[in-house]
Amino acid sequence: MFKLTGYMKPTAILPQAHSYIRFISNSSRLYDASDAKMKKQNRDQQKESKNKLKRMQLVKNKNKQHPELHPLYMDVPTALKYLRAAEVGNPANRTTLSILMTIIPDKGSKPISGSVFLPRPIKDNNMLIFSLEQESLEQAKAKGATVGGLELIEEIKAGNVKLDEFTQCFATPDIVKELKAIARYLGPKNLMPSTKKGTVSEDISKLMEENVGALPFKQRDQHLSIPIGRCDFSDKEILQNLKAASDAIYGCQPPGTKKPNLIGQTCLSSTIGPSLVINFRN
Repeated sequence: MFKLTGYMKPTAILPQAHSYIRFISNSSRLYDASDAKMKKQNRDQQKESKNKLKRMQLVKNKNKQHPELHPLYMDVPTALKYLRAAEVGNPANRTTLSILMTIIPDKGSKPISGSVFLPRPIKDNNMLIFSLEQESLEQAKAKGATVGGLELIEEIKAGNVKLDEFTQCFATPDIVKELKAIARYLGPKNLMPSTKKGTVSEDISKLMEENVGALPFKQRDQHLSIPIGRCDFSDKEILQNLKAASDAIYGCQPPGTKKPNLIGQTCLSSTIGPSLVINFRN
């Protein structure tokens, strides 16, 4: 047998070793919890992404359906009867008939934008012309436009010109830089001339002739809205305007484009009337 020769005093290393082991154990649990949390977040993100794709596909399928299958579908003459009835009591010439369509963009596709020439304009065309060239101003004034140069810019800055009265605005290149001073007044009214929009040219007279009666439109998010008439228009006039709008919108996408926007459900509505689904393509 072995014989104990003395009492061995516990060393100070044991408590330190115990703390070290406990620290390793706690760190491992924290790491496992953090790892599990990240995995859960990844699963949730993947699930949300799949659900988003499913919802988008459902929206696409809904907008690919024939409008005649929608419970609120009406042919245009029938829809106009209900919309005119909803506007009883309001002056017919102050009501607006508009179309609102759903646009489903494809990844990488460009928003739909352009202009349409309505056979029966909704309101009289009233043009605003900016130029530093006296000859251009005289030609535009002879065509009934409101014209001016730097003095007109100052009048707009002072609030002395009612921009709501104007439907179109053009300018010559020599004054474009000066128009930045009133961009915050012209921009919200969709009157700011720009080369990109084709409203800036050396030949103002030709520009006016080519754009008289043009109604610009632009896709906003997944929607596109265009006014196409008033309640005092005849059914024939409204149908002609709808045909012109349809040709302009569907013509915005070049034939054979790889990523066209899906033009879906289209509704016809009045100022305070309901939205009724129509066949806008045909």
